[in-house]
Amino acid sequence: MKVLFEILTEELPARELLKINNDTIIPILDKYSIDYTDVYVYYTPRRIAVELKCDSLTKQQKQKLTGPPKSVCFDDNGKPTKALLSFLEKNNASIEECFFEETKKGVYACVYLKSQSQQVKEILCTVFSDFLSNLPFSVSMRWGDGRWAFLRPVHNIVLIADNEVVECSMFGCQSVPFTYGHRFLSNYKIDLLFKDYKEVLKEHYVIVNQMQRKEIIKSALSAKSSSNKQYVIDGELLDEVTNLVEYPHCLEGSFEKDFLELPQEVLISSMKLNQKYFYSLDIQNKLSNNFCVVSNIFTDDDGLIIKGNERVLRARFRDAAFFYQEDLKVKLSDLVEKLKTMLFHEKLGTMFDKAMRLVDLSAYIATLIGAKVEPTKRAAYLSKADLLTHMVYEFPEVQGIMGSIYAKKQSEDDLVSQCIFEQYLPKDEVFPKTKEGIALSLADKFDLIVGGFIADLKPTGNKDPYGLRRAALSIIKIALNAKLNFNIVDVTKFALTLYEKQGLSFDEEILHTIIDFIKARFVNMFEEQSEIVKSVVEVDFSDIYDAFLKIEALKIFYNESGSDILFSIKRIFNILPSGFEKTNVDESLFVFDEESKFYSYTKGLKCNLETFLKSKDYLSYLKKLVDKNIISNFFDKVLIMDKDEKIKNNRLALLNNYRDLVLKVADFKYLSI
Repeated sequence: MKVLFEILTEELPARELLKINNDTIIPILDKYSIDYTDVYVYYTPRRIAVELKCDSLTKQQKQKLTGPPKSVCFDDNGKPTKALLSFLEKNNASIEECFFEETKKGVYACVYLKSQSQQVKEILCTVFSDFLSNLPFSVSMRWGDGRWAFLRPVHNIVLIADNEVVECSMFGCQSVPFTYGHRFLSNYKIDLLFKDYKEVLKEHYVIVNQMQRKEIIKSALSAKSSSNKQYVIDGELLDEVTNLVEYPHCLEGSFEKDFLELPQEVLISSMKLNQKYFYSLDIQNKLSNNFCVVSNIFTDDDGLIIKGNERVLRARFRDAAFFYQEDLKVKLSDLVEKLKTMLFHEKLGTMFDKAMRLVDLSAYIATLIGAKVEPTKRAAYLSKADLLTHMVYEFPEVQGIMGSIYAKKQSEDDLVSQCIFEQYLPKDEVFPKTKEGIALSLADKFDLIVGGFIADLKPTGNKDPYGLRRAALSIIKIALNAKLNFNIVDVTKFALTLYEKQGLSFDEEILHTIIDFIKARFVNMFEEQSEIVKSVVEVDFSDIYDAFLKIEALKIFYNESGSDILFSIKRIFNILPSGFEKTNVDESLFVFDEESKFYSYTKGLKCNLETFLKSKDYLSYLKKLVDKNIISNFFDKVLIMDKDEKIKNNRLALLNNYRDLVLKVADFKYLSI
């Protein structure tokens, strides 16, 4: 059976449409036991549609029911007892359908209860209503008398199965066999019965398949590129523009070359974020004066559309030029005091307070990672000053970038200028290159997270309005990218003291809460090796890059070692009682030679393995840690849980000394062996 569903609406927000894909409908189809083959979800700025092929009947669902134990199912003559027959009768099953299954309580009689199949047509309205209500949109609107709510007001519903209209009512609309074409180029009824949905809409200037619209735009940009210029196909912009048009028509415009004297980032920001234009680069990888606008209509004279867009862009660039010249008249250092009038957060003080915290915190981090302290402090002092410039007020996306440019223009040290730019990295896999920039960037993220937890701004569910999760991930990415060893516990403590000096109070547990928060982001990054990751970070997560090195070493050791070696280590962890801390060993309590050998072996490891820890060669450390013969001989000969309490505890202390060595890398109790 072929099914078509379409909902026609007012203009839908482009970014919200990106949340729709095939995965949004498939769980709904599975929920209603629909046996489908081809499923396609389409969307344009005015419609959401689903095409699918499925069986006309729902799948029969089998539910296993457990009855009486086998021991009471048959009498001495092998005939079914009343207990079994009653069970079968109750569930409308025959003796042939009965089977027996081993359970924890013994062998029991079982049958499968099959649900009745339904006509799919009868439930299609419910299925698509469920589909729409489960779309993960962040906002909704009410219209009319306020009874209905959706992303945007709904005008038309199509629900057709095998070229027959399926009765359905949603949002005050009854299902019909027709839709409407392009709002401006073909805005009249289009009959969909016995028609190819995509083709008939294409004839009426609607490309319903979002991937086809995207390819049309990409091809047009490539066609308009040349040996002198190349259009940059920005992924985010491409996705957004694809969802702004139903019939993409790419037009090329230009602007005066004089505007190229402005900072490139400002021009790109204006074209990309404000106007949704694609920009181009010349052969020297510098911004050219050509842009491409994707129009949703075409006319007999495209020049009118191009001129209109050029006029709008020219006005924006003139504003930018004015702002730029005005900003250059004021030194960044003169703006710092004025940050006292700009609120960071009502519970955390002003942007001036934040800048002063960053001065101290970035200097502290600089000493930890070997960066130059004075340039770092100067950059931190100026880091937020550009928030008060005309340019950043008009184009918020260039904060940090403009600060860096203005600092350079005002004869600040090149390193200071670079630092100011790098404070907001990483972004799009671009990382800080200087140690001083790393120090300031880390300080900015730690200050945000610590302040967020003090002010109780923790993320909840999918909501993270202050970007604390993103800040934590950035800290992790910077540490891994730069192969940086530093103690995040010490940094967090220092950040807390800065807020404390500001007069803020907080719970003593906040330090552990913050570290656990960063740890959770780290674990999520390596979820495919969750056991190995957990075995490392649950022991020590004070140094992110060190934890990463341990994970990589343990991964290799785990995959290359035999199960007998891994089990011998895990066995020690399993035997030791929770909370057992004794490590003092009394050699006079040894009964077997194997105890003495194991003790000498452990003492030797303590001396010999220290060099591997210092060099962070954790793989060699783990490999040297295991002598299969000594460990297996110890367990073969020695009963740990001796009746004599002193001997038992002494043997446990022996094992605990060995476990402490393993815990320098990982806790094997988290590993499945």
